[in-house]
Amino acid sequence: MIVRTTATFSRETEGFTQHVSGHFASHPQLVNNARDLDTDQIVHELNLAVEQFNARESGFVLDVENFTVIITQYRPLTGSTFIPTPRRIAGKRAVINVHNFNDNRCFQWAVLSCLYPPKNNPLNVYSYMKYANTLNFDDISFPISLKDISKFEKQNPDISVNVISMDQNDKDFCVEYLSPERQRKHHVNLLLLDDSLTTHYVWIKDFSKLIADRTKHTGGGASFVCNSCLNVFTSQRVLDAHIPYCLQHAPQRVQYPDPDDCKLKFKDYDKQQPLNFYLVCDFESFLTPATDADDVHTDPDAKTHVVDHHNVSGFCCYRVTDLSQCQTPPKVYSGPDVMSHFYEHII
Repeated sequence: MIVRTTATFSRETEGFTQHVSGHFASHPQLVNNARDLDTDQIVHELNLAVEQFNARESGFVLDVENFTVIITQYRPLTGSTFIPTPRRIAGKRAVINVHNFNDNRCFQWAVLSCLYPPKNNPLNVYSYMKYANTLNFDDISFPISLKDISKFEKQNPDISVNVISMDQNDKDFCVEYLSPERQRKHHVNLLLLDDSLTTHYVWIKDFSKLIADRTKHTGGGASFVCNSCLNVFTSQRVLDAHIPYCLQHAPQRVQYPDPDDCKLKFKDYDKQQPLNFYLVCDFESFLTPATDADDVHTDPDAKTHVVDHHNVSGFCCYRVTDLSQCQTPPKVYSGPDVMSHFYEHII
């Protein structure tokens, strides 16, 4: 969500009112079940923009004309009952989708499938029943929404959780929740599946296999994924160097265009033909203050007024041609009749 505002700055100067328009916008905020709208941040950013504007010139009075709130559609996501793994994901063998047909505690089973992987039947709820009381869900109701995950992390200080989801065309992934805790003993990556009726958490057993489509690396071996932007790296060393810079920004998936679709092409080949001749001109002017008489016929409600006149003091005109014998040297003119000289020179 972004808030934009248009304002008019006015001040009295030398007998008339000067009006200057200003346009300001807050930084984008991701607002979902995991993050509330930070109105204090919006107010701070807009006030700072106004202060920076006033710092250039003083004495302005602020008159806010309008506010525009820009909101993009966002799907509310809450993990609930079982959803079959989509065929595209199932073929990668990258997730563990526990079959909780009879409850809405998929978040709990997904986390336990990461912490206590069984030797057999990893998709069966009964494989994790004996560990059900090892997690603290006090005052957290099921099904668990993204907004509840931060509370779960506070009550389980050894665990951090990241959540991604599939985008609407099921061709890529979106970052839904990025844990601020990066030094905990257990880190759990979850994929939030959804259909027209419900949503469902599953544990991402192999992040590299899950988003292997996002890289063209064919050197073999595991790849390394950034949880914040979902970019894929070929080594842990490169990923570790990337993370401090990536965390300076809000979590977001970065998708680069296809190289064949982002090439600049030049089609105006006719403009490559040489010109017979062309003129290079330059003016020099003096600024002289406007008088009251200059503003007599101006609309009194207009927001712009004549402040200075540009009086031409000199010019240089140089004709360039491909015929060396017709090359005209530059001529510099000045004085009160400079404009008449200019027109004569052009003609």
